[in-house]
Amino acid sequence: MRRWNGWGDDQFNLELPKEGQRFLDERVGSAVPLADVSLEQVCTQVPDSRLPPNPACIDAAEDRVRHARGQSLADWLAMRSGDFGVFPDGVAYPESSLDVQALLQYADENGIALIPYGGGTSVAGHINPVAGDQPVLTVDMGRMNRLIDLDRESQIATFGAGTPGPLVESQLRALGYTLGHFPQSFELS
Repeated sequence: MRRWNGWGDDQFNLELPKEGQRFLDERVGSAVPLADVSLEQVCTQVPDSRLPPNPACIDAAEDRVRHARGQSLADWLAMRSGDFGVFPDGVAYPESSLDVQALLQYADENGIALIPYGGGTSVAGHINPVAGDQPVLTVDMGRMNRLIDLDRESQIATFGAGTPGPLVESQLRALGYTLGHFPQSFELS
């Protein structure tokens, strides 16, 4: 299972060998590790949502925490320490283009800023909500994860906006094709 506050798996923990610690101490110096706050602790920090009611929008604290940050070093430090700053006011999980259209209309009618969210691998800060008076809705594209079209002649495949690398590969493999591109963020991108 993916860690709630970074890359990796919660079930796997690798301790730094003594030689590695000594190497870091000699070159970087000693430091005090950040507190490793729990998801439950961070959820208590989430303020009330400012979104007008909409059945497509989830305002549960855990959903909002899991969509508040990307994967940059600054994000990791914020997630590890619990110093998140701003949270989205809600999260929507569209399953179709019609769902996305309805969310766009809802946002337009209510002055809501939208943040598109793919795999959450952002290192540029573009999925992090910013402080302000405007409510923020994160739109998680993860349920739009299917092969839509495959043109066998041109070998161009079209997928839903939330299709991560492994799912792209498995859906293509079932038809005798491969993407053949494995970036560092393949699991989530």
